[in-house]
Amino acid sequence: MTRPIHLFNTLSRRVEAVEPLTPGVLTLYTCGPTVYNFAHIGNLRTFLFQDLLKRTFQRAGYEVRHCMNITDVEDKIIRDSQKELPEGADNGTRHGAMKALTDRYTQAFFDDLEAVAIPQASFTFLPRATDYLPQMIALIQRLEAKGLAYAREGSVYYRIAGLPQYGCLAHLDREGMQVGTSVDADEYERESLSDFVLWKTFKPGEPSWASPWGPGRPGWHIECSAMGMELLGERIDIHSGGVDLVFPHHENEIAQSEGATGHTWVNHWVHGEFLLVEGEKMSKSLGNFYTLRDLQEKGIDPITFRYAIQSNHYRKLYNFSFEGLTGARNALERLRTFRKRMEGNFESAGGGEWKEALDPLRRIAQAREDFWTALSDDLNTPEALAAIFTLVSDLNAQDDRAALTREERDAALAFLDETNAIFAGWPHEEASLDAEVAALIEARKAAKVAKNWAESDRIRDQLKAQGILLEDRKDGSVGWKKA
Repeated sequence: MTRPIHLFNTLSRRVEAVEPLTPGVLTLYTCGPTVYNFAHIGNLRTFLFQDLLKRTFQRAGYEVRHCMNITDVEDKIIRDSQKELPEGADNGTRHGAMKALTDRYTQAFFDDLEAVAIPQASFTFLPRATDYLPQMIALIQRLEAKGLAYAREGSVYYRIAGLPQYGCLAHLDREGMQVGTSVDADEYERESLSDFVLWKTFKPGEPSWASPWGPGRPGWHIECSAMGMELLGERIDIHSGGVDLVFPHHENEIAQSEGATGHTWVNHWVHGEFLLVEGEKMSKSLGNFYTLRDLQEKGIDPITFRYAIQSNHYRKLYNFSFEGLTGARNALERLRTFRKRMEGNFESAGGGEWKEALDPLRRIAQAREDFWTALSDDLNTPEALAAIFTLVSDLNAQDDRAALTREERDAALAFLDETNAIFAGWPHEEASLDAEVAALIEARKAAKVAKNWAESDRIRDQLKAQGILLEDRKDGSVGWKKA
C-alpha cells in the first residue's frame, strides 16, 4: 500500500501527483557532484533535499531505484587536474592525474554525505561518467542517425533546430531569442539559443578517449542522458537537481534523450532552490563561502545543519545563518528530550479527569495524518515539522497532568521513529537498562526493604553518576529516566 505524493513539476509549472510507470516502484535520477573540489553548503542543500525526497517515497511505501551520477570528467576537472603536469605529459599520465583528483574529492563528498546522514549504501546506482563512454558514444551516434547531431572539426554538436520542443523545461521564448551557431562550453547563459556540444575534440594538454570522430572527450550534458538511460531505462519517473541546472543542463538532457528515443524521457522534473548566506549570494570574495568542514571546525553538528536545511521548503530560497543553526539545534534538542521522556519507565498511576481532555493515542494518529498530509503536498516540511512539535507540546502537557501509559509512550516513540526515518535528526536511543544498571536498581530495592538507608542512598548516587535518575513513587514503585 502506497501513499500518493504530489510534487511541483518544473515542466508543467504545476503541483501534480507522481504516478510511477511501475506501480509501487519509483525510478529517481539525481544529478550528483562535479568532483573537482569540496562540496559547499549550497551543493549540500540540493543533496539533502533529494535525500528527503527519496526517504519520503520510501516511507510512503515505494521501492525507490535511485541513480546519482558522479561527474568525473568536465571542464573544471580537467583545468585543475592538468595544471601541474609538464607540457609533454602523455595521455596515460593525464588520465592518472585526473583520476587522482576526482578520487580524492569523490571520497570527500561521500564523507560529507555520511556526516549528514546520507549513507553511500542508500543509492541504487552511483555511476562515474568515465565508466560510461561507450554508452555516450552510442547515444551520440543515434542522434547522428536521426539528423539531430553533426560533426565539425572532430567535435559533435546537437542541432536544436531539429527538436521543436527545445526550451520546454526552461520555458524559453524561441521566437524572441537570438539563434547562435554552436557552443563548446559545458555551462553557458540562456540569452541565445545555440547548438551545444556532445563530443569535444582533443585539445593539447587534455586527456582524451578514442571515438568515431577522433580523440576527444564527452560534453557534460551527454553524460547524464547516457547514464540515466542505461541504468534506469528510457522512461524515468523523477529527475531532480538544483534550479541552476534547469538550463542548459536539464534542457539539453531532454533534447538528447527524447531526440534519440522519440518519446518523453522524464515524467516529473523537480528542482530545489538556492541557498543564500546572511541574505547574500555565497562567494569567496565576500568571505561567506562555507563547506561542511568549515561548519564542523566551528563546532556545528552536521545533523543540525541537515535539520536547518530541511526545515525550509525546498522550493524557497534558504537564508543560511549561524543564528538559524542555533534555532535548529534547540529544536532538535527539544525532540530528543521528548524522546527520552517517552522512553522513561513512568507508568500511569491510574489517570484522572485530565485523561478525558486528550486521548493520547487518538492525538498521535491525528499528528501522523497531519504529518503525511503536509509531506504529500509538495514536501511541505515546515508543516510536517509543525505537526510533530504540536504533538510534543500536547503530550508533554498531558504527561505532566497524568503520566502516559506504556502503550501511549510506545505509540509516541513509534511516530518519532517514523518521522526520523525521513528527517534523520532524532534517532532511537536504547531505553532498556543494561544488566549492570538493572542489577543496581534491584540491589537498591533490597537495601530499602532491609532499611539500609546508607546503602540505598549510595546506589542512588552511583546511578545518578551514570546518568540514571530514579523516582520513588508513593505506591512503592520506582520510575527511572536517563539524565
